[in-house]
Amino acid sequence: MDRLFSRLEAGLRRRRADFAAPGAHVLTNLLAAKRAVLKNNRWFAVSAPNGEMTAASPDGHGLWHGDTRVVSEFHLLVDGREPEAVDLKGSPGSLQFEVATGDLRITRERYVDEGLHERITITNGSSSAVHNTIAFDFGVDQAAMLAVRGIVRMSPASPGQAVEIRVYPGGPRRDQAVRVLEGVRVLEGDGQPIDLGPGESLSFLVDAPVEGSAKHSDFDAGLGRVRDSYRSWAADCATFETDNTLLNELLGQSRDDMRMLLDTYPTGIYPTGGMPWFAVPFGRDALFTSSFTLPMNPDVARGALRFLAQHQGRRVDPRTEEEPGKILHEVRDGEVVERGLWPHILYGTVDATPLFLSVLAETLDWTGDTALFDELWPAAEAALAWCGSYGDKDGDGYLEYGIGVEARNEGWKDSNDSLTNVDGTDVLRPAALCEVQGYLYRALLGMARKRPELASRAADLKDRFGRDFWMPRESFVAQALDGRKRRVEAITSNPGHCLWTRILPPARARAVAERLVSPELFSGWGIRTLSTRAINYDPRSYHNGSVWPHDSAIAAAGLRTSGFPAEAEMVARAILESGMAYSDRRLPELFSGADRVPGRLPEDYEASCRPQNWGAASAFQMIHSLLGLEADAMRGVLKIAPVETGLWKRIEVNGLQFGGHRLDFSVDSGRVKVGVVPHGVRVEIGT
Repeated sequence: MDRLFSRLEAGLRRRRADFAAPGAHVLTNLLAAKRAVLKNNRWFAVSAPNGEMTAASPDGHGLWHGDTRVVSEFHLLVDGREPEAVDLKGSPGSLQFEVATGDLRITRERYVDEGLHERITITNGSSSAVHNTIAFDFGVDQAAMLAVRGIVRMSPASPGQAVEIRVYPGGPRRDQAVRVLEGVRVLEGDGQPIDLGPGESLSFLVDAPVEGSAKHSDFDAGLGRVRDSYRSWAADCATFETDNTLLNELLGQSRDDMRMLLDTYPTGIYPTGGMPWFAVPFGRDALFTSSFTLPMNPDVARGALRFLAQHQGRRVDPRTEEEPGKILHEVRDGEVVERGLWPHILYGTVDATPLFLSVLAETLDWTGDTALFDELWPAAEAALAWCGSYGDKDGDGYLEYGIGVEARNEGWKDSNDSLTNVDGTDVLRPAALCEVQGYLYRALLGMARKRPELASRAADLKDRFGRDFWMPRESFVAQALDGRKRRVEAITSNPGHCLWTRILPPARARAVAERLVSPELFSGWGIRTLSTRAINYDPRSYHNGSVWPHDSAIAAAGLRTSGFPAEAEMVARAILESGMAYSDRRLPELFSGADRVPGRLPEDYEASCRPQNWGAASAFQMIHSLLGLEADAMRGVLKIAPVETGLWKRIEVNGLQFGGHRLDFSVDSGRVKVGVVPHGVRVEIGT
């Protein structure tokens, strides 16, 4: 394995200088992105890089409230034409579009706060006077997100609803309200003539939507409130500052993206899925995001766990797959729910319930918050009961899905073709995924602190797993067991999750580690979801050869905890370098699994969410793996065991959250220096 690693590392070292040069990327230059996005709680806006919104766009354009599109068309017209994009810059909570037409230079400043707010400043950049006409084109369709995505078919609602949009000059002139009826395009007047002398400017403000008699908002005050919320979020988070500028930009953008994707509920903050398609609560996504960010901000986990416990399954409902104790898959709202076309809460996932238990235990390890653990213990007991009953209907000790429901996949690889036999045929259901058994093992060990007898159940699961899932000929873990308890022998990334859960004994963990970082699975940018040897391998598919940052982050954590620090560094660095290579410094939901080529960016997956919460959070999980962080808050012990990495020589960590305290430390050329250690905390430096 050492020889294999040396060959791969040598190749990556040659490539590293090719992907990005310091200073070649500007964090605020977002014009290369195909969409511009903003979100604040349940409101979010999606547009083209010039600020325009077009209902027919495949990128989900519009102003949305939850799952409902409130404004579907928003166009600024100069002499009847849209200006051309010149630049797009972003700061926390806002976007600044620079567009131009003829001699006019136009700045569109936009933020979202209970609707969309925009200030448009038009400047004459020429040495002579100009005469133009300005108009606004609005449209409203009240479309459902799932209808826009083509998942449900809906006839237009009746009667049509109206949305009021207010447009007014920035000076002391009369407001003008525009009422836009659903299904109707409205051109705001015939356009307003403007006359500007050399260097002169004028501005307009747009509020959408507003109530009928509401006064216009104070744009600067509202923008200030949004920016303050980002500053408050940043202050609540640990910071990681390195001597690598691009990495710092990636980490800063990831932190801001996590703030943007938060929703607020009575149970606390909740990390929604991703923009634009999944800006709603998901169970699995939120739990991984919570796990990845516990040392940075454990309030994410607290809010997610409380929300999921509040909405835990209470009854048996085959339509929604709700069962007592089961943790939800997703939450939807709006007209698709009101018309009965989609459940408000869908429980169709096999892994969220054991992950809930695992993350609850991990949260206790990092926070020592016994009050939270006790508060959620009834939900944990219900989840444990589900794992031993509804989740294991045939009583074989494994969690399965696919009994009595449509044969779709309910693990994290939930596309229809993500679970196939090596000959490409579909797998007979019910299916028991390897990683889900690992989650269950991790959950049982975590809950054994309250119910010690669960430790023997976990040990029995580990023994049976080794017997049933191990493929001696491949020296690898089967992706799943099918409905006849036969191994699904595809070579996938799933066993990387098994490393994370520690369900594998050391010798087998080594074999899995070696395979994960081999050219068959490792692309140079991350770990592929499916081996290049598979007949259905496609690097541009959703789950059959692509690279998902969160998937590689889990594998990197597993490699580190299983005793393979060099391999963990290799995977963590690859994923972080992929995010550093993008001009917007964002880790997307997924990207192509094509081999890393010198001088080229990772190939995009066109429908990928960007930003996406567990993608953003993956950056921090990678940092935690590189730092070798292990927490036992109940004993007051924090372990730091940094691995040598090509990403930095020095990293400073400020405000790391552990056991209700904030700690500072730095690592310089492998040497750890810890700041003031709070009373009752012991920091152990490892290797």
